[in-house]
Amino acid sequence: MEDGNLLFYFFIIFFSAKIMGEICVRLKMPAIIGELMAGVLLGNYVLGIIDHSNQVLMSIAEIGVIFLMFHVGLEIRVKDLFAVGRTAVLVGILGVMLPLGLGLGTMFFLGYEFVESLFVATAILATSVGISVKVLQDLGLIKHKVAYIVIGAAVLDDIFALIVLALVKGLARGEFHALEFFILVIEALVFVGFLTMWGPRLAGRTRRWIEKLNIPEGPFVLSVVLCLGLAYLADMIGLAAIIGAFMAGIVIDELAGVYDLENKVKYVTEFLLPFFFVMMGAHLDPGAFLKPNLLFLILLITAVAVLSKMAGSVLACWKENWKTRIQIGVCMVPRGEVGIIVGMVGLSLHTITNEMYTVVLGMSLLTTLITPPLILLSFKAKKRKTSTPSKND
Repeated sequence: MEDGNLLFYFFIIFFSAKIMGEICVRLKMPAIIGELMAGVLLGNYVLGIIDHSNQVLMSIAEIGVIFLMFHVGLEIRVKDLFAVGRTAVLVGILGVMLPLGLGLGTMFFLGYEFVESLFVATAILATSVGISVKVLQDLGLIKHKVAYIVIGAAVLDDIFALIVLALVKGLARGEFHALEFFILVIEALVFVGFLTMWGPRLAGRTRRWIEKLNIPEGPFVLSVVLCLGLAYLADMIGLAAIIGAFMAGIVIDELAGVYDLENKVKYVTEFLLPFFFVMMGAHLDPGAFLKPNLLFLILLITAVAVLSKMAGSVLACWKENWKTRIQIGVCMVPRGEVGIIVGMVGLSLHTITNEMYTVVLGMSLLTTLITPPLILLSFKAKKRKTSTPSKND
């Protein structure tokens, strides 16, 4: 890609995302709906200005969601995450088991082969937490109990999904190795467990050394290095890069307030994140919704994806009131880039057809599009209540 073209893409993506986002905010809708729709308009299937398969733009998009999860990690307090740990684990487990079971059952009922059915089921079991987190941030609810449960459950979901994907890839190639599968599970547990328990303690002991740095914005620079380093390490051992970025935020949580890291990372995130949403939207082919058979499959798989996640959350949070259960369930709905990645793996292995890839893609993007307004609706009363100052203020 030439430098001039790259600058043009930067301009058109950022400008379009912000304009469409502003329109949506004025219409009382979440800004990311506008950013996703900007991607649909700019993508291959409408105006054809940007190519959704462009690796440079997709890499920038991935960095955007990495910084989003890093920022979320900086805002999250480990003790609060532990406080909802049991509920988050239950939401994560049922949020994997129900979509996997219902997805497989639906595909079998429609007459598809086992491995292809397993790929589709895998695509609907992982939550794309970046979508929900951004909406919760915009609503000022990122430190709400629901947000902690959703983030904890979504991290587990991603780990489970990638482990299942490794299993499915082995079955598709006819070369499944139990030892490699076991090692991946152990690596995931050690990575997350060690950083959660010992990461903040180790980071706290570096403060005196950090203050001796002479480079401009030394603490911020080191925090970015840690974010990218752990994101790479997570990706290298077979986990999602966003898990590593989130854990980086958890590790340096205690230093964030001292060096104003939250605000500094927020500025970077606000610039890069629109690339993620635009590139997600660019994958959507509106023409697929004009083919009755394909439309039926997309809507059916989307319904299974939504209802299975909602059911898992409602069952897992049986101690919570119904409103909280629905809020958690809605936040667990989006599949986004996770479903797209699973679909692309299946397509590259010639395990799923182009038609089924379109179905997975449609499901991923539909769940992404419907989640922001559903979250807004489920928190509407809460937002109205918190935005009204009391007489004692």
